[in-house]
Amino acid sequence: MSGEIPGLVETSINPGILELGEENCNVVCSIRSSVKSAKEALTQKIQYLTEFLGGSCELEGDYPAWEYKKDSRLRQIMVATYEELFGEKPEVKAIHAGLECGIFYEKIPGLDCVSFGPTMWDIHTTEERLSISSTARMWDYLLKVLENIHEG
Repeated sequence: MSGEIPGLVETSINPGILELGEENCNVVCSIRSSVKSAKEALTQKIQYLTEFLGGSCELEGDYPAWEYKKDSRLRQIMVATYEELFGEKPEVKAIHAGLECGIFYEKIPGLDCVSFGPTMWDIHTTEERLSISSTARMWDYLLKVLENIHEG
């Protein structure tokens, strides 16, 4: 758990696929963290334990860490813009997920990035749905955020 943000999962491992054969057992896991060093430490523990028990470990499909930036100019602009457009405060929270922001953050160290989007339900299921009206609102919001960044 995060020491900075109450209730936020910082680092986790999710065994998503288990294949049991006659001679081996394959486990495919997703390791995620908002802290790069914590993710690397957990990865090393898994590798060590697997090899210690006589197995082998292969790493692929990495989702880079995306660390929460306490002082974010972009987030301030986005909150102010949301309040300006919609007359209420947005819900601002850190989440435990693999997002594209981590990929950008890894490529551009120190990048100030924020993830936002429309209302969605039943994500990653065959019942996944997206609010069209919410998507339209987020498009208008994005345009206004870009305008406010340019002016600021």
